[in-house]
Amino acid sequence: MVKLLACIDASLYATSVCDHAAWAARRLDASVEVLHVVQRKDAVAARHDLSGAVGLGAKSQLMEELARIDEQEGRLARERGKLLLETAEARLREQGIERVLPVHRHGGIVETVIEREADADIVVVGKRGASADFAKGHLGSKVERVVRQSAKPVLVASRAFRPIERVLIAFDGGPSARKAVAFAATSALFEGVEQHLVIAGPDNDRNRDALRWAGEVLGPRTSRTEIIPGEAEPVLSGEAERGADLVLMGAYGHSPLRTLIVGSTTTAMMRSVQRPLLLFR
Repeated sequence: MVKLLACIDASLYATSVCDHAAWAARRLDASVEVLHVVQRKDAVAARHDLSGAVGLGAKSQLMEELARIDEQEGRLARERGKLLLETAEARLREQGIERVLPVHRHGGIVETVIEREADADIVVVGKRGASADFAKGHLGSKVERVVRQSAKPVLVASRAFRPIERVLIAFDGGPSARKAVAFAATSALFEGVEQHLVIAGPDNDRNRDALRWAGEVLGPRTSRTEIIPGEAEPVLSGEAERGADLVLMGAYGHSPLRTLIVGSTTTAMMRSVQRPLLLFR
């Protein structure tokens, strides 16, 4: 039984996460676990508490008041999470998904996602979190950590779902990219979907060999394979914006040290491309 893990929060991306999960669930005949995580905050730190500068009695009263506020916020967070899950479940069922399991957890978001993905096949997350709805070009701080740590393919939902009829496969010949190609060649998720594979870089023996391998694996599922000269991020972003409904690619194939020095194509693509991305580690 195929299972999707759809992770929602209070951001504008929650609806899109549900819609992308519904699309994938219909094609894969999958169940969907909808996960919402409430992070426990420290009320004192959150309010930049300066109680150390006041007298003992006043400090005690302040701490009691902050504890009451924290308790109230916790109760509101639980109620909001319950409402978010109910809304998400209803949206999925409206789109024909019958096997839906809402799950409410407290703790760290990334750690909980990694724990819950153990029996899932694909993780679906929004591109940005609740605090980044109006920050153009901002990538949610938890999203990159989920992609880096997840052992499962991660579908990063764009702001709004659009029918997925054309897929761009961004290929660099690396192990994670080969996993993506193998998935594209065999999964029911992309059956009947037009696939276009691109290698960004020089037209040399290495890239031609990689292109040949990918073409043989994809077979009739791919309509075009090509090498386009140029740097990876601008080439692939341009190709994605010109007609792809989804980008499929390997994620974080280089060492953390190299990423620190020269940056990451994966992170750049998640920031710049206004399309969903299905990422493989």
